[in-house]
Amino acid sequence: MHTGANMENDCDRNDQKQDVKKTEGCFERTRSALTVDDVYEIAKLIGSEVEKLIDRYGKESVTVLVPKIVKVLELLESFALLNHAHKSKEEELLKAFETLHVQKQKTRSVKECEESSKYEIQQQEVQQQEQAEKQRRRCEELQAQVLHLQTENQELQSCLRGNHAQEDRVQRQEREVMLKLKVVVDKQRDELRAKVQQIASVTKEVEALQEHLERFMKMNGELRHKQSIVTAQVKGAVERKADMEADLREKQKEIERLTIQLEKANAAAGTASPCKTEVDLTGKLVIDLKDPNRPCFTKQERCPGFLLEAVRSAIKKQKTVIKAKMLGMPEDECSSDEEKAPVFERRAETETETDSTDSKPQESRIRNLFGFLTRSGSNHSSRSPRKGSE
Repeated sequence: MHTGANMENDCDRNDQKQDVKKTEGCFERTRSALTVDDVYEIAKLIGSEVEKLIDRYGKESVTVLVPKIVKVLELLESFALLNHAHKSKEEELLKAFETLHVQKQKTRSVKECEESSKYEIQQQEVQQQEQAEKQRRRCEELQAQVLHLQTENQELQSCLRGNHAQEDRVQRQEREVMLKLKVVVDKQRDELRAKVQQIASVTKEVEALQEHLERFMKMNGELRHKQSIVTAQVKGAVERKADMEADLREKQKEIERLTIQLEKANAAAGTASPCKTEVDLTGKLVIDLKDPNRPCFTKQERCPGFLLEAVRSAIKKQKTVIKAKMLGMPEDECSSDEEKAPVFERRAETETETDSTDSKPQESRIRNLFGFLTRSGSNHSSRSPRKGSE
């Protein structure tokens, strides 16, 4: 039993040490490495310290300090979110630059290979032409020798015909000459056959090289076509980006115009309400404008419903147009996809749209962490004027 309890205590101590190391690491991070989770860890540490102060000295000792801490942590949270967004954009731009650099290197290497292959093919063609010229000259020389031997043979035959007396001796000489001629002719015939075979092999090699050249030319044409397609796509993307920026500027102007109309409507509503109170104040509550605990107007009272609907519809149209241009789809399909989205996504969109029209910032998670202190401070402050009025 004692060993089990000791093991549990050791595990708790190790967990506490790991948590302390993790939370202390949040304070050691630089400005660029700070994340939202680190801000939340810092908020937890500060919250625990505030709870210790409350346990020692009471809630009144931290009522002034807590809103300032919450404001600072909210600023840290927004800074961390902006830092994360900038980092993601930088990574995307670096990836796009690397892909373009790789494509340029590929096209450059392909061009260099094509140029080297063309140069080698030209050198081989020149060598083959020289070899063919040498073989042609050799064949002409052999043909001249054959003609010379044929003429000599004819002369010898004429001499043999003229010398009938010396027939035996002439026949013997003729046989010897014929044998020599036969040997020479056979040798020349073999050489001619070998040369013909060499010429045939050279012609086959030339045809193969021509086929390789045609294949390389076809590959070069395909690569040029792909390069033209890629350049056209890049130009189209740049044009689409320019169109989208122009549309965004127009939509921004429209939103500014609608916000001006909203401000005018709010001003008209604000000027109309005090006139009514000045006319008839019987049975009504008089409110001091400098009182921080006075009741505020709701979103529906501050902004008329038709103006809110107009702003929401304009923002939705802007989103559908941007989405359609980014995906290359018609606007009807994009709008139908948004209507078929889950309910929680629609609620999130409506909340973001209403928050954009409202002047108050969105409540962060840090305010939720310090909710028990802010609520207690607000309750305490709301009770104090009531007691004074009593």
